[in-house]
Amino acid sequence: MVSYPNRLFKGWCSNEGNKKSHILHYHIYTIRDITDYNGGSIPEEVNSLEEYFNIDNFGINDPYYAVYGSFKFDFVRSSIKILETSDLKVAVDIVEQLTGNKVQEDEIYNKK
Repeated sequence: MVSYPNRLFKGWCSNEGNKKSHILHYHIYTIRDITDYNGGSIPEEVNSLEEYFNIDNFGINDPYYAVYGSFKFDFVRSSIKILETSDLKVAVDIVEQLTGNKVQEDEIYNKK
């Protein structure tokens, strides 16, 4: 079960029942932009609560959420970024509307 407000989140949703779609699964990741050595930025997945709350080292902005679609196996590309949003509820709602299925949170992040 997904809870709000925004927090560290990693989840997925199957789209296998949709035969007309080229997307097999959707994934939602928590992302933060970090500085690179050239003065630019690199989006990087946030993998721990320490990273999520650590704004002092390298973080340029607050964490946000990215939705990716994993293509079926006969595609050259493995995935495509669908959207970025600062609101977890928006990311989850869009994936659930696209698939008609509930987003499943990865258990590693669902420990209370």
